[in-house]
Amino acid sequence: MPKSLSDIQVKNIKQHGNYRIAPSLYLYVEKKSTGEKKQWRLRKQLDGKRKWIYIGSYPAMSPTEARKKAAFLLEGELDPKAILRDLKQKKAASAVKESLKTITFATLADEYLERIKQPVWKSGGKSEQSWLNSLNQYILPAIGNKEIEDITPDDLVGMLTPIWISKNETANRTRGRVESIIDYAIAKGISDKRNPAKYQNLLENLLPQVKREVQHHAALPFDDVPGFVSELWDKKEGSYDALKLILLTQVRSADAREALWTQFDLQSGVWTAPIRKLGGEMQRLPLPKKLLWLLQERRENTQDDRLFPGAGRNAFITSNALDKSLDVFARTDRLGKRVTIHGFRSTFIDWATATSSGSREDADRQLGHREKNQTLAAYMRTDLFDRRAKLIQQYEDFALSEIAFSSH
Repeated sequence: MPKSLSDIQVKNIKQHGNYRIAPSLYLYVEKKSTGEKKQWRLRKQLDGKRKWIYIGSYPAMSPTEARKKAAFLLEGELDPKAILRDLKQKKAASAVKESLKTITFATLADEYLERIKQPVWKSGGKSEQSWLNSLNQYILPAIGNKEIEDITPDDLVGMLTPIWISKNETANRTRGRVESIIDYAIAKGISDKRNPAKYQNLLENLLPQVKREVQHHAALPFDDVPGFVSELWDKKEGSYDALKLILLTQVRSADAREALWTQFDLQSGVWTAPIRKLGGEMQRLPLPKKLLWLLQERRENTQDDRLFPGAGRNAFITSNALDKSLDVFARTDRLGKRVTIHGFRSTFIDWATATSSGSREDADRQLGHREKNQTLAAYMRTDLFDRRAKLIQQYEDFALSEIAFSSH
């Protein structure tokens, strides 16, 4: 047989058999009643045996294409079968990825809520309703029918511009939710482009700059603390005890609500707390005497490691439960606004500053604030625990000054 056949010669081969077209490349012709069937095959020595390897059919694959594919499969030391399997898998994966790209934003949003959000939402809660409001009012009308790959920064600008100035907090929340859903698409391999909903280095250059007013948390005036605590101390439910822990240690709500007994040394009066705001960094917090007694009594009646177990599906007591307990006292700040739990931290700072009970440095360290001066932070090797313990005890003495305690 000739070493190479032209395309016309290949087309005219009718007889059954193997026809050599190029080195190791053959055209196999199978005679059938309906005509002939032609396949491209490689003949390769594998594991000491000559084997036939199917690489495609004729005329779907032309002789030129067959020669190129044969040369590619034979150019290295790898098994052509392994190369073909790898190509097949990549082609299948590519096909799946292409099919996924046709999914609309609305379809993916439904999947994201079902798989990621709903398992941790309280049924009918505020978070779920807030998400649905954002989707139905702003997001889906603008990009719901668009495929993920087709969504552009301009789409986001068009969606957000009408509310960017007048309702900036709502607009930011809406943008963040679109970003989360598209990040989900990227993680699933549906998209591999840059997320068009990102603000930093993208939308910040396309949307107007908005001057945000600092919203301060309404804080209890420090001279009202003794009267407030005299009412609070008589209440023994978990939510009220959590308020006492927050008020007298200055931790944030989440750090108190999710506290574990394993973090407490009730003999030494130390709480080693992982501070969420600091990425879980551990902070030693001194426990003043009356609070320590309260915790010791509470420990005797606790069933597991949680200080404040939650109800139903909640592992820990909820922030909503604490807010409702605080509302019972109907306390307001100097402007008449209902005080907040986070405002207890401001109350403490105001007291420490106004009464000169401790340095601002000690108070800041108790609040878990990082040292802003990087040079000083690099050399600071103490957490000022002893100084903070004295300060916290003074604050507790002040806070409980209107309560008469029996000898303990």
